[in-house]
Amino acid sequence: CKGPRRHHQCGTSGSSSAYSHGSSSRRRHAESEFPAAPPSPSCQGAGLPGPVRCLKLLLLVAATLTLQYSATAYGAGYFGNISMARPGCPDKCGNVSIPYPFGTGNGCFQEPFNVTCNVSGAYLASTKVRILDINLTLGEIRVQNPYIAWQCNHTNGTNSTSGDLEGLRLDPFHKLSYTKNKLTSLGCATLAIVVGGTKGKNQLEYPTVNSCFSYCTDASNVDNSSGCAGMGCCQSSFPGNVSSVNTTSEPVPDIYDSTIQSFSPCSYSFVVEEEWFKFDPSYASSTDFATKYADGVPLVLDWIAGNGSCSETSKMGSQYACQAMNSECIDVSNGPGYRCNCSQGYEGNPYLQGGC
Repeated sequence: CKGPRRHHQCGTSGSSSAYSHGSSSRRRHAESEFPAAPPSPSCQGAGLPGPVRCLKLLLLVAATLTLQYSATAYGAGYFGNISMARPGCPDKCGNVSIPYPFGTGNGCFQEPFNVTCNVSGAYLASTKVRILDINLTLGEIRVQNPYIAWQCNHTNGTNSTSGDLEGLRLDPFHKLSYTKNKLTSLGCATLAIVVGGTKGKNQLEYPTVNSCFSYCTDASNVDNSSGCAGMGCCQSSFPGNVSSVNTTSEPVPDIYDSTIQSFSPCSYSFVVEEEWFKFDPSYASSTDFATKYADGVPLVLDWIAGNGSCSETSKMGSQYACQAMNSECIDVSNGPGYRCNCSQGYEGNPYLQGGC
């Protein structure tokens, strides 16, 4: 078990198949060892021969003793009390848990998982993106997306806009979840567009574009019976491997007229966690949606522990992220890269030595 491994399985040479093949021999051994002993009350019961019932009892006792030994060896509540942060480092920022490889302060994180912690919350380093939750097992971060594009054209001639938003800019280790987020548009005769890609050294690579169109002729057209399905609200998916996005929202000139303008003067577009967003008909005519959610809307990010695939871990040496014994490497589906989990039957932090 020295050196990096895709699967650390020390001390687990016993398997279900080995038990299956050896069950008959152990049964014969149990029978020969206690040939004259009558079945104890614990071994009596209907449906199974006495020796088989006794064998089941012996296995139960052995399992109990093993669990008691494990608890003694590792200490009571060992898994429940294991620190998820690097030793000597803060494990929380406010009410947000910060597990390694994330961390705050020098020596507490693995690049590029630096977390900025201040009185207003935990933020992905050098961004305006506030962290809501970090999930090691799923390889996800739930964050607050502050970038809502909007444009308002009032009948009195006053117009306003969010301007040219810089958009969400993340490093290649963080990707927008393409299974849990949606491009969302609010308004009538509104076209929302999302442009994204993976941030390279000098440019966005793998560019992707998607859009959706929301429409309604009057306020009575809009209800929430069909959800966000086109009337006053629309949603669209986007492909994976996207770490940077820009959204735009604008009324469609040939359709957007004074009638629509009178009850739906504003249009909005943003990328949001699909499960969190629940369309309300008032959103289609809202003039303050962006103000209401000035802090942003929830968004789910996938993150990878390292580049490359699990088949290449033997070449990574000290750069291999899965540091714990009884941990395993998992190839991700959202672009190239891998992450780590504790092996089945173990829990904790696979990125720390002794973490699982």
